[in-house]
Parts: sequence; C-alpha cells; structure tokens
Amino acid sequence: MNYTRIPDAETAGQWLENAIESVDYLKLVLTGDWIPIYVSGPFFYVFAVLMKAEKANPVDHAKLGPVVIDPSSSWRLEHVWGGGEPERMYLEAGIGESGGSPLACGQQLMYRRRMYGLDPYIELDQRLVQALDVHFLSERNAYCRVNRRGDIEPIIKVEQLPADESGHRGTLVSVKTEDLVKYMVVTQTVLAAKFDFTRVDHKKVGFDGWQDAERQSFTAPNLAYHSGRIPGRSSFVNGWIIVRPNKTLAEVIEDENTASDRSKRQYADFIIQDARYGRIITCSAAPEASTNYFDATEGLPFELSPVFFRPEVMSKYKADTDKYQIDGRMIRCRNAWELRSFDINEAGQVHTYLQDLSHLPYEEQLYWKSFNEEPKAPISKRSFTSDFLGQWTNEPDPLDELKRDTASLDGSRPPWWIPRGEAVRLAAQYPSQDNAAEWGQEIMHLDQLVVEGFKESELRKIAANCGAQMGTNWRSLRLIETIFVASGVPEGKAKAMIAPLQRMHALRSTLTAHTGGTTKAEEKRKAIAEHQTYRAHFENLAGGVHDGLTAIIAVLNGDPTTPPEDE
Repeated sequence: MNYTRIPDAETAGQWLENAIESVDYLKLVLTGDWIPIYVSGPFFYVFAVLMKAEKANPVDHAKLGPVVIDPSSSWRLEHVWGGGEPERMYLEAGIGESGGSPLACGQQLMYRRRMYGLDPYIELDQRLVQALDVHFLSERNAYCRVNRRGDIEPIIKVEQLPADESGHRGTLVSVKTEDLVKYMVVTQTVLAAKFDFTRVDHKKVGFDGWQDAERQSFTAPNLAYHSGRIPGRSSFVNGWIIVRPNKTLAEVIEDENTASDRSKRQYADFIIQDARYGRIITCSAAPEASTNYFDATEGLPFELSPVFFRPEVMSKYKADTDKYQIDGRMIRCRNAWELRSFDINEAGQVHTYLQDLSHLPYEEQLYWKSFNEEPKAPISKRSFTSDFLGQWTNEPDPLDELKRDTASLDGSRPPWWIPRGEAVRLAAQYPSQDNAAEWGQEIMHLDQLVVEGFKESELRKIAANCGAQMGTNWRSLRLIETIFVASGVPEGKAKAMIAPLQRMHALRSTLTAHTGGTTKAEEKRKAIAEHQTYRAHFENLAGGVHDGLTAIIAVLNGDPTTPPEDE
C-alpha cells in the first residue's frame, strides 16, 4: 500500500493542488462499517474524540476550530502555584476539563504512550474497552470479544500501515461502527474528528511555505475546515468533522431486547423420539413447540425428547480445541454457548435433548440438523439413569477417572509427574464407533495425558534409591516396571500392571505414523475383531491404563522399601 504516492507527471499537478478531495473521502469512510479514531501518516492526520452531545447542538465551530488535541496528551497530576492562588494539585484529562472548551467533559478514546527504551504504543481508554467488553490480543493487533457464535471478533483494530517508498509507516486505530454508535448513544456524545491533509512534492518542486496559497474556509453544521492551494504545486486542508450516532436511545434499547428475546430467534426442525407419546416425529426446537412434565400441554412432545445424530457431528468440536471444549457430557463454545448434555448410545449415535438444542445459535442448530437421523437404539443407560431416574450412575468411565487422577496429580505435583494441564485433559475424548483415524488420534491424546506425564529424570532417582539396575536408554515405562520389581512387586504382576500403558504407547506410534503398512492395518483389524468397534476397544484400553496408573501412583507415592502385597 503506497498511500503517499504522487501520481504520474500528467496528473500530478492536479492531484497536488486538491487536498480538499480528502475531505470527501473522509466523509465516505466515516459512514462505513469501521470508524477511524486515529490515523497518522506522513501527510495526513485524523484524531477523533467524543464531545458531549449538548455542546454539539449546534457546534460552535468558532470555538472548536482553534482547539488543539494531541494523542500523546493523557491524564496527569497537575501541580501548580502562583497567580495569587495557593499551591495545589489536581487530576486533569488529556483533552482538558476547561468549561470554555467545546470538548470539556468529553472523552479521549486513545492515547499514544511513550517510555524511554520502548517504541511508542497505542493505549485505549479503559471506559471504552470495558464497556465494549473487549480484550487486546497481540496476535490480532486488535481489541476483541467472543461473539454469539463463539468466534473471536475484532472490535477495535490497531494497525501499523505498510511502509511507503520512503520507509514511512502510518498508524490506524478504528472502531466497529455499530459498537461506537451504541457507546455514543448511551454516553450522550458525538464524535469530533480533527483532520489535516497535506499534498506536496518535496522532491521535485520543493516547498517554501503557504504564504502564496489561495485560501478558503467552509463551515456547515457538522463540518468546518480551512484550506489553501498553490496551483499545480501543493495544497492543504484542516478542520473538524462531527459524526452523530444514527440511532436513538430507544432504538438501541430495542436492539438489545430483540437480541435477548428468544421468541424472535430462529429454530431448526429435528427428527425426535417423542418421549411423551412414543413416536418418531419432526419437531421444531422452538420452546413453544414442546412442553415440560409440569405444564404437559396437550399434543406437544416433552422438551426432554431425545434427538439422535450420526457420530460425525462431533468431528468439528474435536478438531478445534481452541474454540470448543468437550467436558464430560457437555460441549462448550468459549463463553458463547453450551450444549448441556450429550452422550453416545450402543449404536454409536450421539444423542441430546430437544430442549438443549434450543439454546444453541441457529447456525449451530443447522449444523446439528445436517447429521440428524432416526434412533437406531435407545439413549445410553448412563443418560437414562441420570436424566430420567435422577440417580447417580455407577457405570465406570475409565477416561473420566483418568482425567480426575491426572488432575489430582497436577494439584499434588509429585516430583515424578509433569503437570498435564486442562487443555491436555480436554483433548482426550472417546472416538466414534467406526473412524479409524479418530481412534488413532484419541489414543495419541490418551498417551499424551498419561505417559508423557512421567518425568524420567525423577524416575531414575527413585529407581536408584530402590537399588534397581537400569539401562541408560530406558524410557519411563521400563523404569516404572523396574521400580515395581525393586519395591517388591512380583515381576509377572509388574509386567501385567504396565502392559496396558506399553500397549497404548506402542499403538500411538503405529497408528499415528504417516505411512500405512501391514502393522497399522493389522492393528485396525485386530481392534474390530476383538471389540467390534473402535470405541469399545478404546474403552477397554483406557480401563487397563487407569488400573495401571492407579498402581503406579500407589507405588511411586508410597514407601519403596515396603512392597505392596501380592494379590
């Protein structure tokens, strides 16, 4: 982007003498989706602050015109004396609080801060930042928030413009129009932007001042400027432009009410298993299309009617762990929405309830709808027990137990354990029934959760203290097996305890290898032959890993001189 490039010789003169054209461009920009509140470059400058609306009806351009505002001016503690007044100190805003200024009681939105040894940087007014609920993300160079779809959305952008042919870089700070308008309406302010555009070619024609410039002034209710031009050589224009919100307070309040009014939301239709009348029907997720056990409106299905989906519906949530969290039977999308309950039945279908689908954004409902199908089996026993009988389920869940155990280790921090963190725990999930690639991926996540948590250097110390002999190239699982034996565990039992972890670790290497081959194909065949589904194989493997980890914790946290009793 070469934003200071002077046109070719044919049109250069016309361009140089028409800086006033930039005012029309600025007016156009200020009607767009983003409003610049600070633009600084070699020959252009825009700096906008908020003015109290009461001082802008009408704007006193005679007073506003000469006002100087500086983005590097900030809040400060003033210390003054003299003039017949006692020595005093007070807090003063960057744009001043003098009652005579049209900007008095206004608000400076951004500050250009400097400190010795640091490059100048932009800081936003905290009233604006907190009111808009935005947070600075350095990788995006923007103040962002999570929108209703769970996407990170820039609201205030701080951009370094590309260098021009002379190496000059500009800075642009812009705010999303709808958010700035809402802020102005609520704070009863308007935007007052100081601008200055200059067009001059120092390289070719030189520049010796504006004393010979043809000058003119312009004043309108929302715009005033002074300009000058030297025909064919140079020009300037500077002044103020006022941007008023295009909504009233009543309209802003109506927008807020509409956004939170569930009756005005869209809802998708789903094939459901009507829990009330025992039928398979298509029903809207809209709250009024179903009923609860207390109201029991005649003819309507219960809102707790199950809805079934192909297992692939989970793929996108597993793939984007930055955006989505699968936590037990719940799916969360940042702080935007959550699916409060789901499970997987014996046929491998994902199921949830009509009521829970109604809380999802419409776009998310449509995503689930694309995987919707009739039930092939009832809901899981676990879901029926907890959701309909209201009882605690005693069905073992080895993956959940492994997550609890590793979370406990993270908290107690024994020296032989490397904390796994919540992100690693959330990444570990059950695979679907028939997806071999997902099965391999989840075995890798399980291995990362458990085996990668063992700290080999500390295991070597424990083994040495037990008097065990060890090889220099032994890894964590071999070291743990040696510690078991040295602690009095019979060798056969020690091998059996560690075997599931070794099996998992070996499977990870085989299944996540970039090449295929007989071994990978054989492992897939074997898993299906022995367990019918990849999920069932994973559950069995996770159960063995959990038993092994339980034994490891008991031995490594116990007294190695007191061997556990053989069972």
